[in-house]
Amino acid sequence: MPSRPHRMPSRARRALLPLVLVAALAGCAAAAETLPTPGATLPASPVAPTTLAVVTDVGNCDEGSARVADMVDGWAPEAIVTAGDNTQGTEGCTPYTDSVDDYYGEYVRDPAGPRFWPALGNHDHENKGAGLAAYLAYFDYLSADDDPQRRWYDQQLGPVHVFVLDSEASEADLAAQRTWLRGALATARSAEPRTWNVVVFHRPAHSSGSHGPFEPMSEAAGWDYRGWGADIVLAGHQHLYEDVVVDGLHHVTAGVGASEIARPCPDTLVDGSRRCVDGPGALRLTSTPATLLLEYHQPVDGGSTVADVITLTR
Repeated sequence: MPSRPHRMPSRARRALLPLVLVAALAGCAAAAETLPTPGATLPASPVAPTTLAVVTDVGNCDEGSARVADMVDGWAPEAIVTAGDNTQGTEGCTPYTDSVDDYYGEYVRDPAGPRFWPALGNHDHENKGAGLAAYLAYFDYLSADDDPQRRWYDQQLGPVHVFVLDSEASEADLAAQRTWLRGALATARSAEPRTWNVVVFHRPAHSSGSHGPFEPMSEAAGWDYRGWGADIVLAGHQHLYEDVVVDGLHHVTAGVGASEIARPCPDTLVDGSRRCVDGPGALRLTSTPATLLLEYHQPVDGGSTVADVITLTR
């Protein structure tokens, strides 16, 4: 059994933080010397963007897993969302306690509250040592407000409202999720018109990947994502990155968070496919109430390269 790649603890990677704080405090002191006149009208402060990361098909405990996790950690995201398969059933890579905790554990156990929001994938349901009970034992903070078994839920993350579904559910439970999603999106659109509504699940409804599109999550099966108020749909499962545009809505397969399981893009792409990229990486989402920027980053020599960009504005 190969040994897992070592990851430097985040606190070591952030050893320069005190120097940054000193510089910031010095800047604050300088600003304090020029206070505004009492009663003066101040200009509106710009909204600080929120940075999120989306990873999918992680949990292989290989070199690519470590490189993607280090890249994501370098963004200092407010939260991480997954599109399923938080374990791959790899020998020696125990579901969740190794496959997630070794790479993203600090986001799961943040003292201020969890910052890791997973979706279920087929490996989460089926792998030895995984299954719903083990998944919920590790992610014990997931809400049961919408589903008593905590398989689907929603979470507000700054200007982004994430709606997480379980594409592995039975036909009856998929129907229950359709009803829930339609109502939840309508409520969100009415209450939070400037929030970006992002729908996340594992098996993509539109994809050129080797598994093909997953019809039970498609519009033909009754999922009117755009009509209900979704701004974008994110999925995983195919172990590649792809953006397929259907009736103006981006259906993004969010890549692969490990290297040994990455798959190449096929020679023939489905209708609407505007970009396909193979190789490990992660999505970086930068959002304000006016803009949602999605970038597919891939780790390269301690840094990263941007392989695709999607920009939504309102």
